Amino acid sequence: MNTIKKSWYKQFWPWFLIILPLTAVVAAISTVIVAVDNKPDMVIDHYYTVGKSINDNLALLRAAKLLRINADVTEIGNNLTIKLHNADDKSAIKVSLHHATFEKRDISKMLTANADGIYHFDNTKPLYGKWRISIEPFHKNWLLERKVHLPLHKFNIK
Repeated sequence: MNTIKKSWYKQFWPWFLIILPLTAVVAAISTVIVAVDNKPDMVIDHYYTVGKSINDNLALLRAAKLLRINADVTEIGNNLTIKLHNADDKSAIKVSLHHATFEKRDISKMLTANADGIYHFDNTKPLYGKWRISIEPFHKNWLLERKVHLPLHKFNIK
């Protein structure tokens, strides 16, 4: 009846009991790291100011509707071409693309028309996902806005 006792570190159960809490600690640390690196962009501190500006945007959208201004937007690769209709002034326009969830992907550019009255929005990164596109002239007396899911090759903004 010689029984050889194994040391504790050579047995299965102590390691099994150590591994369970150890995996929970590793999972908790990795969850904290992911949460800190990916802060939400949709929460704003100045919500009151943003809320007040919505009324201004609605007035500009109504002005564009009264003037019957609309735009044909064509997507070619990463670039957009914009053709304005019923806009008498062919001055520079500001085109803004706001991503639905990632503020880092928002793009805003001032564009001027070529001889044919077409505006070219050149971009280096691919445009995919849900976006809100807004177009406003330099003098800011009207506004066109639409939510789109890109890639969408051709669409109209009214």
